[in-house]
Amino acid sequence: MSEFLELLSLPFAQRAIAAGIAIAVVSGVLGVFIVLRGMAFFSDAIAHASLLGVGLALLFTAPPLVGALLLAVVAAVVIATLRGRTVLSLDTLIGVFFSAAVALGVITIGFLKGYRADLLAFLFGDVLALGPLDVVLAWVLSVVVLIALFFSWRAVVLSTLHRDLAAVEGVPVVRTDLLFLVLVALVVAVAIRIVGVILVTALLIVPAATAQNLARNFQAMVAWSVGVSVVSLFGGLALSFATNLPSGPTIVVVASALFLLSLVARPTR
Repeated sequence: MSEFLELLSLPFAQRAIAAGIAIAVVSGVLGVFIVLRGMAFFSDAIAHASLLGVGLALLFTAPPLVGALLLAVVAAVVIATLRGRTVLSLDTLIGVFFSAAVALGVITIGFLKGYRADLLAFLFGDVLALGPLDVVLAWVLSVVVLIALFFSWRAVVLSTLHRDLAAVEGVPVVRTDLLFLVLVALVVAVAIRIVGVILVTALLIVPAATAQNLARNFQAMVAWSVGVSVVSLFGGLALSFATNLPSGPTIVVVASALFLLSLVARPTR
């Protein structure tokens, strides 16, 4: 325990916790809407679009995170636009976009020469390598997303729980969906620095799925999701520090363990 507390005094560990808390909270809130909308696949598509953005940024010597953010937002806007112009289901559109993003990402990465540690960090996550700017960006983005959700809360909740009823109530459903998709895209683009492209969906989905097993109403589900997300962060980092395991995957393992425990607890509630 003393070794763990001593480790927390180191700057890299403090940055990991600071950025992790910001992303854990906003992921916990957004994850509830993603689960209730049945859009788990969407975050995967955005993550792989972000990887394409990282590859393009590295190819043209631009900041990788800028490329990730730009491509994530573009992907969200394209998917939202196509959704209103085709009879295809959202899952089908996301599947097409996901496939294209993966293919273009692999092709782009193929043009990069030599070993790229920065690319591997986006693939598998590297929360312990975050710099001060990463921490500031994580907090600024999280605050912006939460403020946007606060001012559009009723519209987002109604369009999530009952899309047709929301339209009858006068909610601009299409515009609300676009806003929500863009917010998810922004969070995914930053979250891949913590857990990587491969695991970012778990950071959004697993805490919310755990909360759904435990909560009795919507508000409680949001609270449970945020709580599980934060506990997963601290538990994963502590286990990672103690066992020298990769931090991103360890955070997801802890979250998955909490999900399994929620399945056990669910019949008693």
